Amino acid sequence: MKLIILLLIAQTAMAQPKIPTDSLVFTEFQSTIMAEKRRIIVHLPLNYFKEVDKKYPVMYVLDGTAQDQHTSDKISVLAAANLMPECIVVGILNSKGNRNRDQTPPFMQTETEDNKSPFGEANLFLSFIEKELIPKIEQNYRSNGYRTLSGHSRGGLFVLYSLLEKPDLFNARFCYSTPVWRFNDSMINKIADFAKAKTAIKKSFLFLSAGANETDNIVGGFNRLNRVLGTHKIKNLRLFIYLTPLADHQQNPLFATSRAMAEWGTYYSSQLTK
Repeated sequence: MKLIILLLIAQTAMAQPKIPTDSLVFTEFQSTIMAEKRRIIVHLPLNYFKEVDKKYPVMYVLDGTAQDQHTSDKISVLAAANLMPECIVVGILNSKGNRNRDQTPPFMQTETEDNKSPFGEANLFLSFIEKELIPKIEQNYRSNGYRTLSGHSRGGLFVLYSLLEKPDLFNARFCYSTPVWRFNDSMINKIADFAKAKTAIKKSFLFLSAGANETDNIVGGFNRLNRVLGTHKIKNLRLFIYLTPLADHQQNPLFATSRAMAEWGTYYSSQLTK
């Protein structure tokens, strides 16, 4: 498996296929919940317009323009190798520099070194995704109803927040280089409380990754969260943990996504056969 994934990563890095113009859709629409215009990029599977009866899982990727293209590319390669399903990939762009506002949970301030910084508004952003974005995607594209969410760094905090607040909104979640150490491990403590409460969730998949060359804060928080999830297991949650060799903070999602997609592909296939 490791050799296959390394070869696929290399193939993705070297290949520069011409992307059909109708496979990318740039959309801007007014959000009532956020009271602003939001932009998304929709990456459609290669044969989306040829296989007109086929439906697909949807992967929502935070930090659109930074994380969605390489994710879509890797999915195309891995799907061609039958290691995962083809997906519709939705890149959610940040709005007017409000990444910190949107992706920070409301129980955290947006800045760790500024005690006057505002608290995050991830509750509003999650409501936007649930009530405005997902219905828009599922009304306009051939979704099979299976939803996944992916986030890097602060985006990983949002992904974990979505697990706490709306555990059944997504079937699978991917967190890369998440700063769970912030504010005295507040996210780790929230996850621990959630697990101890034995909250019932539907079958779900969670991939957690950090780069081996990241800061002590990132790697230390990653290890502490993993210990919590190992001690207090969340029923019906399939957990996969991956410390990416040689990767720093920016490299980790680029390196780990192929592994994440391949592992999730195996999980997804196992659910279809049950």
